[in-house]
Amino acid sequence: MHLKLAFDWSLKPIYDVIAKIPGSQYPDEWIVRGNHHDGWVNGAEDPLSGLVPELEEARAMGELMKQGWKPKRTLVYAAWDGEEPALLGSTEWVETHAKELTQKAVLYFNSDGNGRGFFGVGGSHTLERFIGEVEKDVIDPETKLSVWKRSQAQAIASGDRKARGEARDRADLRIDALGSGSDFSPFLQHAGVPTLNGGFGGEDGSGIYHSIYDSFAWYTRFSDTSFVYGRALAQTVGSTVMRMADADLLPFEFGNLAETVQGYTAELKELHDNVASKIAETNRQIDDGIFAATNDPQNPLKAPKSEPLAPALNFAPLDNADGSLTRAASRYEKAYVAAIAAGADPMTFARFNEIVARADQALLDDKGLPKRPWYKHLLYAPGLYTGYGVKTMPGAREAIEQKSWSEADVEIGRIAAAVQREADLVGRATDVLEKKARVQP
Repeated sequence: MHLKLAFDWSLKPIYDVIAKIPGSQYPDEWIVRGNHHDGWVNGAEDPLSGLVPELEEARAMGELMKQGWKPKRTLVYAAWDGEEPALLGSTEWVETHAKELTQKAVLYFNSDGNGRGFFGVGGSHTLERFIGEVEKDVIDPETKLSVWKRSQAQAIASGDRKARGEARDRADLRIDALGSGSDFSPFLQHAGVPTLNGGFGGEDGSGIYHSIYDSFAWYTRFSDTSFVYGRALAQTVGSTVMRMADADLLPFEFGNLAETVQGYTAELKELHDNVASKIAETNRQIDDGIFAATNDPQNPLKAPKSEPLAPALNFAPLDNADGSLTRAASRYEKAYVAAIAAGADPMTFARFNEIVARADQALLDDKGLPKRPWYKHLLYAPGLYTGYGVKTMPGAREAIEQKSWSEADVEIGRIAAAVQREADLVGRATDVLEKKARVQP
């Protein structure tokens, strides 16, 4: 087979479309909502099935404003260009407005394609409980169950034993960690903006991804034919945006984050043990002549070489930081519940909100990840070799995978420092609420 390839490398302008609704009480606190508008060829599913619900959200906000409603926080609605080539529009916008975002943004909510089925969501684990509460109040258009109930049922039906148990018994459904592949990356992994990414899907076949067949005709015959799941996406994300915009206390919760971080730490330890065990077993088989004895003389394979044994890694700083975050999260939860019950105190709440909105920034490191300094988040990143696939605690995880033991120790230390910064941030936010409680008559 002979292929003739032709490329157009000329430069083209791209256009982000940005609309703002100024906040009535906290204009310098932003909720940013985005979906890209460019596509490969027709782009009915990717991106228009996500963009159209975003436009419907914006239209609904406009109707509410005509009736006298105004959001307390500023809403920024964005349609990104150049997503398909390299997340260009969103990345350029984030880099251009980096200072403003680090000072003002309290949430970025991203969507992309949308279809029939279950609501899938990933992002900052400080928002896990919050998005679950929204899901409980939105009705799935076909089953008439809540969106949350359907997601729980899917986790039970398709998960392993651990996932089934958690879906039944854990108070909050787990959300995914985010890798890459859509416009959430610059917000979360570069700027440290608390982020969610969500959409419906899982019940229709595809096969049209990034092709000429991703058309209006295909979508209206084989996917969300009556657009009811587009409406459900607008309801889910629109409700999320409105609740975050009007919350007196930002609805961040740190217990689930602490639990998640402990899980990532356990995975790192298990990964190290598995790599170390494999090296030791391979070396032993070489010494015992196993490869020579089992090699096929007519189709010989080259035997592996012995490797230095894996050294022990120092996980103590990370264990200590995990413990600090867990204790801080427990204290925070008690103070948060008490503050909600006590009622509004604008000055106290403003100081609290300013602290917790920086939760993901505490998990950044200005040096970035090894070999890719643009990615600064130490908990979530796309893998160096996995494309869209996420790597959690990526610096340490990839160093262990690559048997770069000295680098792994350094990265474990950096992650531990970031987790401790998060614990300190949670402590400062709790101090604000507890101080208010002490001075009340």
